[in-house]
Amino acid sequence: MYLLKPEMAEELRETDSRIYQTAPESLVDSDYIATIGDICTLKIFDEIREPELCIVDMKTKRDFPLNVSQKEKMENIGKRCVNVSNKAGTISDDLWASIDEAINSQTSTKIVVDGEEDLATLAVISMVKLGAKVIYGMPDKGMVVVDVNQQEKKRANSFLKRMLVD
Repeated sequence: MYLLKPEMAEELRETDSRIYQTAPESLVDSDYIATIGDICTLKIFDEIREPELCIVDMKTKRDFPLNVSQKEKMENIGKRCVNVSNKAGTISDDLWASIDEAINSQTSTKIVVDGEEDLATLAVISMVKLGAKVIYGMPDKGMVVVDVNQQEKKRANSFLKRMLVD
């Protein structure tokens, strides 16, 4: 299991990546897209295509359930659906294993988290192939598109190493 230490929270919020209001056209040619967060998943689905992997919790801004039309649209995303539990500030072993399985699958997968999915971004960046696009939401700001390269993997793995609980 991975546990976010309080002193790491602010550091994790920092990004050098651009924040988008709409999906950038450059995503159209992407071989692999992973989304973390409900609103950015819906945006990518509407504006680009179905992501190979999406991780959602059926809520926005931690507390507000998706509306009826958002839920209906979310039902159409992912050929395979996996349900996992994950407490806030953690990456559970089940969530980690589900991400690993989804990335190694040829089937588009939606992971629905009971709890919080935010930190799954680190696990996805750590596990996907170089060149993948990982998109996550920043509440009230937009979405961040991470072009996964060695530097991004190194950053994610550094956080994960500091979060690992024996």
